[in-house]
Amino acid sequence: ETLNRGVALYARALHTKKMKYKKHANNVRGTVKKWMVNGNPNVKHYYCFLSAEQAALDKKYEAAGSLYKEAILLSTRTGHLHNTALFNERYANFLLEEMSDKDEANYRMEEAIRFYNLWGADAKVHALQQNR
Repeated sequence: ETLNRGVALYARALHTKKMKYKKHANNVRGTVKKWMVNGNPNVKHYYCFLSAEQAALDKKYEAAGSLYKEAILLSTRTGHLHNTALFNERYANFLLEEMSDKDEANYRMEEAIRFYNLWGADAKVHALQQNR
């Protein structure tokens, strides 16, 4: 639930550029960071992803790209297929909207579809394929 709230807040902050969403999103990221520092082994990929979203919001595009890739790698290694799919989807949106990199965005969206498919999210796969 915390990750989903963070995703929604960062997505809204990136879309609207409103400070209220950024503030709440950063609070969620801080909560996840505390969990990570306190030894929770299951949230490092969350923190990397939320940090990527924060870097994108701050227009630190190189850092954002590196953090998205790290989050994807960590979630893949730990078997969190749904998170790998989501992180690829959000990275594809970032690449398309902020970097105008259509080729890499298409690749990342294909990866999102592949991981959603592996996870068994057929409706999500269908929705993403229809929106391409």
